[in-house]
Amino acid sequence: MIVTLDDALRGACDAVGVEPPKRRLVPGQWVRTDTKGRNGKDDAAVLIFDDERGGMVWNHQTGQSQRFTVNGATEYRRDPEVERRQRQRDAERLLQQQEVERICEAVVRGCETAKHPYLERKGFPEQLGLVCNDPARHFPRGRFGEALAKALPGEGPFLVIPGRIGQKITTVQFITADGAKKNILRGHMTGASHRIATGAQTWVCEGIATAMSVRAALKLLGVSATVLSAFSASNVEKVAAGIPGARIAADHDAPNEHLEGKGAGEFYARRAGRPWTMPPALGDFNDYHQAEGLRAVALHLRGAM
Repeated sequence: MIVTLDDALRGACDAVGVEPPKRRLVPGQWVRTDTKGRNGKDDAAVLIFDDERGGMVWNHQTGQSQRFTVNGATEYRRDPEVERRQRQRDAERLLQQQEVERICEAVVRGCETAKHPYLERKGFPEQLGLVCNDPARHFPRGRFGEALAKALPGEGPFLVIPGRIGQKITTVQFITADGAKKNILRGHMTGASHRIATGAQTWVCEGIATAMSVRAALKLLGVSATVLSAFSASNVEKVAAGIPGARIAADHDAPNEHLEGKGAGEFYARRAGRPWTMPPALGDFNDYHQAEGLRAVALHLRGAM
C-alpha cells in the first residue's frame, strides 16, 4: 500500500515513541527531535533518504529504531547513486566520530578534580569528580564546533563522565548543577561505560549517581565489586551482555507501551540475560538511597545476590 512520506514517518515515530520533528526535514540529513518518554528533549533523530521514498527514526533513549517507506519494506529499493551517497556520508560520519574522540580526550585532560553541586545533591558532598567550566574551548571552530556547543545541556560548571570502550574514550557525558545530562553530540556511546570501582563482582548501572549509591551499598556489605555507569538503559543491556557474570542494578522506570508495557530499565535488563534487580518503587537506586537510606539499598542488593 502506498502512503505519503509524512504518514509513513509519523507511523514510524509512533512505533518507537518519538515525536515527529517540528523542524524542516532535508533529505540526507539527520534532524533531532524529542521522545515521548521522560526527559526526552532532543533524544531522538529522523532521517529522510535522498530519494524521499523512505527514512529512519531512532529513539536514543530506548535504543529502538524504525525504518519507514512509502511503498512498504518489501517493495522498497534504493538506487545505486543513493547507495553511493550514503556510503560517502557514512565515511564522513566515521571521520567525524574520530574527531569527537579526540575532543573527548581533550575535554577530560582539561578537567579539574573537584567537588560538584550535582554530587552534593545526590548525597555525596565530599566526592570529587572531573569538572569543566567551559568544554566549548576544546571544540573546533566552525559549524561542527557550534553544533557541539549548542548540544550541551546548559551552563557550567559541568561534571564530566568519560565513557570508554577498552582504553579509548569514545563519549563524555556533561551534567549540570541541576542534573541536566547530555552525552556529547556524535560521540559513540554504544558499549561504552565509566568504571568507578574495581572488584570481584561486576555491577552495571545507568547513571553515575546510581552507580555511586550501589558502590557505597556494596561496600557496606563488604562486597568487592567493579561498578560501571553505562549512561542509558539500552546501553546497560549492551555493556552487561558483554561481561560474563555481570549483574544489573536497573532503574525502576514507569511502564512504556513501546517496551512491552515495561519500564526501560526492566525491559533492557531482561534482554541482557544477566541477573538484575531494581528498587521497589519508581526511581533509581540513588533515589532509594536518599529516600530510605543506604542500609535499605544494601539490604535490597544483598537479597538480590
